[in-house]
Formats: sequence, C-alpha cells, structure tokens
Amino acid sequence: MFQILLKKTGSFLIIIIGITFLSFILSYLSPGDPASIMLKKGGNMVSEEVVQQKREELGLDSPMVEQYFRWLKGILKGDFGTSYRSKKSVVREITESLPYTILLTVSSLLLTMLIAIPLGLLSAKFKDGWLDNALRMITYLFSSLPSFFVALVLMYIFSLKLKLLPVIAKGNRNGMVMPMLVLALTLAAWYIRQVRAIVLSELGKEYVEGLLTRGVSEMSILFRHVLRNCLAPIITLTGLSFGTMLGGSTIVESIFSWPGVGKMAVDAITARDYPVIQGYVLWMAVIVVLINALVEIICSLLDPRIRRGRMSSDEA
Repeated sequence: MFQILLKKTGSFLIIIIGITFLSFILSYLSPGDPASIMLKKGGNMVSEEVVQQKREELGLDSPMVEQYFRWLKGILKGDFGTSYRSKKSVVREITESLPYTILLTVSSLLLTMLIAIPLGLLSAKFKDGWLDNALRMITYLFSSLPSFFVALVLMYIFSLKLKLLPVIAKGNRNGMVMPMLVLALTLAAWYIRQVRAIVLSELGKEYVEGLLTRGVSEMSILFRHVLRNCLAPIITLTGLSFGTMLGGSTIVESIFSWPGVGKMAVDAITARDYPVIQGYVLWMAVIVVLINALVEIICSLLDPRIRRGRMSSDEA
C-alpha cells in the first residue's frame, strides 16, 4: 500500500511540474510585455528606460528557466506571487473568484443531471422510437452549437426581447440563470447520449433477461437495477466535468461577465499577468488530478471489480 501511495504521489508531482513548466514556456514565448502593458495602460507614453526598470522590478529581465525556478521556490514557501494588474496576492485573486465558479459549477451540473439521466434512460428504453429519435436530433443540435452561440441566443431572447434577465451577470442570482442554462444545455446534450449508450450496453446483459423471465417489470429493472449498475461510468463523466468546470468556464463566464475563475484567467491572459496565469494553471492541474483520484475511489467503492482491477495493475 505504501508503494502504491508513493507511486501515485510521484506521478502527481511529475504531472504538476510538467504542466506548470509548459505553461511558463508558453507565457514567456507569447507576444506582449507585461511591463509595457502595465505602464502604457490608458494610452500613457513611457520611455524604454522606464519600461526596462519595470521589467527589472518584476524580475522579467532574468532568463526564463531562472524565473520558473524562482516561482517554484516561492510556491514551496507558500508564496504564489502578486498580480501585476491588481497588486493583490494570487491566492486572494483565486479565492475571491472561486466561490462564484463553485456556485455556477454545482448548479449547472445538478441541472444537467436532472435533465440528462431521465432523458437518457427513456431514450434507451424506447430505442429507435419517436422519443428516442427526437431526443437524438435535439442532442446532436445542441452538441454541434458552440457555447458562445447558445449564450448569445439566450441573451437575445431573455435580455433583449423578454427583458427578464440582465445581460451582465454581476455575480447575483438573476445573473447566474443564463450562464447556468448555457452550461447545462450544452453539457446535457452530450450527457444524454452518453447515458443512453451506457444504459443500452447494460440492457444487453444476461441478468436483465433473467429479471424479465422472473416477471420483474421493465421500469423496475431500468430504475432499480440498470441505473445502479450504470452509476460508476456516470459518476466518472460527472467527475471529469466537475474538475474542468471548477477551472472556470472561460467563454461563458467572460460573455456574461460572471466573476469566476475563468473570467479571472481571461483577464490575466489579456494583461499578461504571469503570476495569476501560473496560479490558475497550478489550480487547474491540482484540481483535475485530485478530482480524477476521487472519482477512482468512489467508483471502486461502488463496483468492487474496479477496485480489484486497480489493485492488480498497481501491484504489477
């Protein structure tokens, strides 16, 4: 067990270092200079000497590798750096934005599950019927539409025409409705198809025939037996979506000005705010790895076959 834990920890550290180093390289090679952007904001004219002084102050005159290891050393000491743009600590920037992203993520995923699981089950139950064909057509439509297009359509209907919801979210409950709908509709379209495929695979197994021959009703089999056996892959899908969305749905948050982590990241990239960008990448890497590990544990508890398979592969 100790060897397995040590192996998992080593893999975790390698992934985190690899992702953050790659991000640092991409930020370093991207066009635009943070010092120039900061000093010339608002159309101010400054000399190259002043820009160079600012670069030295921010430590941007050092070689890229030296800058990375200086950042990494600060991380190990608990210092995530200070935002060039807001002068706040990176930790404060993330913690101020994170509650909004968590609220949007949880509400969107709950709405997605409420839509996708019943409709996915019914689509599988009435395979190739009119309901199944209608659901497949609708899900293909929403899956092919980019989230920004769905956002603009909802904005046009609910804000400009019906005047029911604000265009700018501003972090309040009314403002959260449209971002939540956009995420739930686009995600549910994909989930319905996945749930349908998982349920159809489960319905083809021998135990379903056995239950039918014993006189168990089809609905009872579907909701009491098949759905329970489908929980592991559904939880895996949900966990992956949860980890990704906790990193912020950048497009949706930016369109509606929802003050979450995704919008914070877009603003940081625009301003070449390297400390915030690196803090965001580190957050994303850690949360995705941890969520994946948590999903593995939950699926192992739900299905002992998965647990035995994981243990044998780790020991090998």
